[in-house]
Amino acid sequence: MTETTASSLSAVVLLELHHERLDDMLGDVKLMADAESWQDAKRRFDAFRRELEAHIRLEEEMMFPAFEKDASMPQGPTTVMRAEHVTIRAFLAELDEALTETRSVRQTTAELEAQIGAHNFKEERVLYPAFERLAPASARTALATELEALLGGRGRTTG
Repeated sequence: MTETTASSLSAVVLLELHHERLDDMLGDVKLMADAESWQDAKRRFDAFRRELEAHIRLEEEMMFPAFEKDASMPQGPTTVMRAEHVTIRAFLAELDEALTETRSVRQTTAELEAQIGAHNFKEERVLYPAFERLAPASARTALATELEALLGGRGRTTG
């Protein structure tokens, strides 16, 4: 079986693949912190945070405006997603602090995983399919191009 390249995947598929990659990265952080490998955990967290922030930026700056422009309820779902992004960023700050202070991250990672899981579920089941239906092809293609770069030019990369 041949590897699928990112250029043949839609923005929605690439967003979902990136969700999986981010989940794996956060799992790595948790395992490293549990093993008290603080420097490795902090490095992995920093990479995770950079990618998650980039993912959020692409959604907020490219996807949401395209969706809002063409949706019949422009402020509905994206308002909720933006508010959840604020909550996710607060958990990232807590996790960063815990790792810097070399203290347990179990509670914070569990809360972050729960928040991200619920958030991603809504995105993948509601917002992404609506974006795919409503946004112009140019917006979908531009987002896919940015996601390709974020994923290293492939639809699936290892961390």
